[in-house]
Amino acid sequence: MRPWALCAWLSVSVAAITAAGLKGDALAQAAGAARGSSAEVAKAPEKKAAPKAGKPAKPLTVKERFQRWGLHGALAESKADHAKRQWENLSSVDGAQCREELKKTGAVFRALRDRDKPDQNGCGIPHGVILTKGPTGIAYSGPLMIDCSLALALPAVEKVIQEEAVRHLGEPITRITTLGSYSCRSVRGWRERISQHAIGNAMDMAAFSTKGGAKASVMRDYQVGVESPPTPRGRFLRAIYGRLWSEGGVTRVLGPEWDAAHRDHFHLDRGLRFSSR
Repeated sequence: MRPWALCAWLSVSVAAITAAGLKGDALAQAAGAARGSSAEVAKAPEKKAAPKAGKPAKPLTVKERFQRWGLHGALAESKADHAKRQWENLSSVDGAQCREELKKTGAVFRALRDRDKPDQNGCGIPHGVILTKGPTGIAYSGPLMIDCSLALALPAVEKVIQEEAVRHLGEPITRITTLGSYSCRSVRGWRERISQHAIGNAMDMAAFSTKGGAKASVMRDYQVGVESPPTPRGRFLRAIYGRLWSEGGVTRVLGPEWDAAHRDHFHLDRGLRFSSR
């Protein structure tokens, strides 16, 4: 993780811990950990009484982890816990109702079999669909294999795309070239975190084409660090990248401004951010 991203993550996490009502002794632990206190880092977790048979231990909150293990322990989350939390975020949705709502948007899709739990690798799609055409008539090439709950964000996503396409390219988008959706893997460069792609909760968009033949490619036309690109295609891409963060109904929008791994596409997902669990 980049240093600036880590700092931002720590800032948000500490704010969440403070909001949870930590007492003075816990705040003192935070200050010591933030200063890099070797004593705090080396401190071993306190031993817990073994839970009674048949009664699994209740997951600790961030506040409880903080009080026991300091800042590092409070922010730590195992890969298994992370994957479970992300899966529950999607599986809690009613699959049948979600697909009924998706039909009403005008999207063209095929339903996949629902899954009660992920496979042994933590992968799978709780309420999967294979979507070939979006609510505004955009054809996806290749088709999106995603969870129905993510598909329900497409009306908001496509609204932004179409408005900016008309503004900068003179006509709406008819096709989006994708670089993938479902893929059973960890986050690139972070093996301890399962990717949102592994549960059908992410999609990658690489190029946007109009009926008249204009094609805006993220790899070719997006200019990193240029607030006002000189070309209509560049302005279109920068406009949708900015608006999708706040208006696309998704949690994250990553692109060339984020890192080199996203230099050729926009990544959209609805994964949970840091939580108190």
